[in-house]
Amino acid sequence: MEDISKEQKKKILDFFGRLVILSVRDGALKISMDIVQQKTPNPIKRKQYRELEGLTPLQQEAICDLLSETITDTIYRFMEMFEENSSKMKIVVEYEGEEFDLSQISEVMGSEIACFDESGWIQKFSEIGRFVL
Repeated sequence: MEDISKEQKKKILDFFGRLVILSVRDGALKISMDIVQQKTPNPIKRKQYRELEGLTPLQQEAICDLLSETITDTIYRFMEMFEENSSKMKIVVEYEGEEFDLSQISEVMGSEIACFDESGWIQKFSEIGRFVL
């Protein structure tokens, strides 16, 4: 891989990060939140999780925040797995016609998600945000 500028690295990481946050994190979190808050249109899920019907708003908030943390941590650990095993596996992103190995672009792949940092993917791209309710 040829040398690339900091600006290009940022663009590639943001391209990938936006997809991870919107398609994976927010998508999974939205489904879970809808179930907890009894807003899911899916009758199978409503029946499967009917025990959640009596939760108070505070209990719903706690469960949704736990789901947010769990989903975020899963993505973090998934990204770290690639970095820790970079000789055996990699995530290749095609950007503007070129392929890039993310572990070669990012200093610490898992930390890109950074839930409390303004430069982290959650703060930059999430439509739900860090705290869910």
